[in-house]
Amino acid sequence: MALRPDHAHSSDFTSVTSHRQMFFALSSIDILIGFSVLQYVSSKHGRAMKFYEKTGEISGNMESGSNDYNKKYEKNISELLDRLIASHDRRIRPNYGGPPIEVNITAHITTISSITEVSMDYTLDLYLRQIWKDPRLAWESDVQSSLTIGVDMVKSIWTPDTFFPNEKKSFFHEATSHNSFLRIDNQGNVLRSVRLTFPLDIQECSLEIESYGYSTRDIIYHWNGRRAVIIDENVYLAHFSIADHHYVERIISLSTGNYSRLSAYFTFKRNIGFYLIQIYLPSSLIVVISWVSFWLNREAVQARVAIGVTTVLTMTTLMTSTNATLPKVSYVKSLDIYLGICFFIVFASLLEYAAIGYLMKQKRLKASPVQYHETSDGVLEREDAWRDVENGRGKRVQIKIEPQMDQTIPLLSVVSSISYTSKPAWMSIRPSQVDLFSRFAFPTFFLLFHLVYWGFYLNI
Repeated sequence: MALRPDHAHSSDFTSVTSHRQMFFALSSIDILIGFSVLQYVSSKHGRAMKFYEKTGEISGNMESGSNDYNKKYEKNISELLDRLIASHDRRIRPNYGGPPIEVNITAHITTISSITEVSMDYTLDLYLRQIWKDPRLAWESDVQSSLTIGVDMVKSIWTPDTFFPNEKKSFFHEATSHNSFLRIDNQGNVLRSVRLTFPLDIQECSLEIESYGYSTRDIIYHWNGRRAVIIDENVYLAHFSIADHHYVERIISLSTGNYSRLSAYFTFKRNIGFYLIQIYLPSSLIVVISWVSFWLNREAVQARVAIGVTTVLTMTTLMTSTNATLPKVSYVKSLDIYLGICFFIVFASLLEYAAIGYLMKQKRLKASPVQYHETSDGVLEREDAWRDVENGRGKRVQIKIEPQMDQTIPLLSVVSSISYTSKPAWMSIRPSQVDLFSRFAFPTFFLLFHLVYWGFYLNI
């Protein structure tokens, strides 16, 4: 006979507790039986009692009397169960044709695990207890007020067809025997406790219970008391913490009728510690590494380009791997904003050196332009190096010559093509100034972003 105590905890701890409580229960029964036998022997066989007390051999007679009483007691219980089953039809609910049966539900949650955002499901391990009244199982007895019997009895009596509407799959635990027990009292009240595992496949973590075939005309479910749903204090989740839970009773309307449904809702708060180590901290370090190029020599082209390209590729890989573990949703998540800003800063660091490279190129072109000077026969002659040459009016003439142009150009043909244009202001910025500005601007922007980001999302 498999017994299960009412107050069970985790699977490993439950087995030990069950054996201990069962041992104490059996011990108390033995004490009561022994007391009854002693009274019985002392009243009916008073002379024999006195004789055995004198000779010191009373124990043997008491043990034989106790064994006889135990056999008689077990025989009476077996006859009682046979009599109850003989007049019971498990195909018909109690009070058939009369008022609906009220089934009270309690759920003792032992573990919550395997919360997966991608498939939007989680696993729930619980003890589900159902309490209802079946007048056909009542009996009159002043000695035995309740019976705790094995799971084989469940197949012989009527039980509610309770199921979970939003389940993927569920299974019962059968180590070392089927984790279930049945208790019946002399008033016909039936208590059934079952341990099972229940995965949920929706984003909102809710547990829904209702009858599969019986409408509100036959069964009405109720949560049994204010503590109908209990979460074990040892429940621990790696990525989440249970912030709150509540439960409601409602009637749902389907095409086949109205059904009584119980719903329990669990609110999970994500633990930020895991994501700080796995996502936020690595992405921040990648951003800081991209700033190293601001302190390198501007002429170290390979080093600065390597840092910029490496950080951009690393940030892209981190974003891809992170999004692969999250559900594909249409809205923007807070993590997307953080990673997006980090990628923007890293990419801007690479563009910063591209801007410096352009300014350095313009500076080199300005330092060594192609020069021409006016000769005595009225033509411009190309110079290989810079030298002071006047065109007769004390001015230098700088023109752009295509490769196919001659080394000498008539002066009159050039004067008309000379245009004096003003340079834009940004062309006067030195590359060193860009690096100095970046050393201050990038860290300041990233720090302000952190203040706004955490100040907003931690207070939602």
